[in-house]
Amino acid sequence: MTTSRFRLLALCGVSAALLTGCASGPYQFGRGWHNAQSAMCAPPVENSSLEIVEGRPNKFVDGLGWVVGIPGKLLLWDRRVNNHHVTESTTVAVAEYVERNQLQDVCVRVNQYDPGDEWRRLRDNREVGAGWRYTVGAISVLGYTILPGRVFGGDRYNPYTNSIYVYSDVPSLGMHAAAYAKDVHRRDLPGTYAAVNELPLLSIWHETIATRDALSYLETTADADAQREGNRILQPNYGVRVGGALDSAVGGGSVLQIGGALIGHVTGRMQEPRERGADADQDWVTLYEEPDQRPTIQTVSFESDAAALSEAGR
Repeated sequence: MTTSRFRLLALCGVSAALLTGCASGPYQFGRGWHNAQSAMCAPPVENSSLEIVEGRPNKFVDGLGWVVGIPGKLLLWDRRVNNHHVTESTTVAVAEYVERNQLQDVCVRVNQYDPGDEWRRLRDNREVGAGWRYTVGAISVLGYTILPGRVFGGDRYNPYTNSIYVYSDVPSLGMHAAAYAKDVHRRDLPGTYAAVNELPLLSIWHETIATRDALSYLETTADADAQREGNRILQPNYGVRVGGALDSAVGGGSVLQIGGALIGHVTGRMQEPRERGADADQDWVTLYEEPDQRPTIQTVSFESDAAALSEAGR
């Protein structure tokens, strides 16, 4: 089979996957790793709640990152992608997803660069075997150190440090990264699962699960506008990821990435938001037992407030 014919068939496969729709229900909330409440990325404080660490704004660095992120903006056709200016509404939306799925041990870094703390989290993440952490995991943190997402962007989850990196002011992209965290947390062998999903083509496995989960979460918890935006962003994002995985196998640049994005834009606009029933929050209420209990989110600036937090945690 010629390369061009394979690309055509692969593109048809991407199209079929997107046209079938990624979301499925009913939505199942997660319960973290063995219901454990592990150490977070900042020292614990009284009445501990999920903490988000934010990078201090820097016009030059963030401006450079905005320019470097132009390809992502074009592929997803949204100027907020990799814009390195994450608003409070996006931070809260991602934090609520993390909290509702009991992933409080995850560190959520909002446009922040902290390689020292990432190396520490790599060492301390006992849920992933040392063999995976000090090989594949070390390479991932080395990449984070040398090619910082603060410049190069890319909302994602690092299973070896148990950290989510958010650089886009797009809630659904942050949820997609958090959905991979949820997926890894429910695996008996999270390190093996994560390493396998970094192999050529096999990354489609976790991308499919994460995209379905994020879209299903929006169907369960969000209004029609948020669902519509989620489809508009996550469908082409899925097409880009699948196309990129196929491109890496057959070569030829970004042909399938672009094709997957275009198909995703079409299918994303074809998906109609679902009406939420009166029992839409039933799983959330059952999980936490108290209907009025909702995520309590404490957002801190890691660079400026680290000393104060250390003092509070004593």
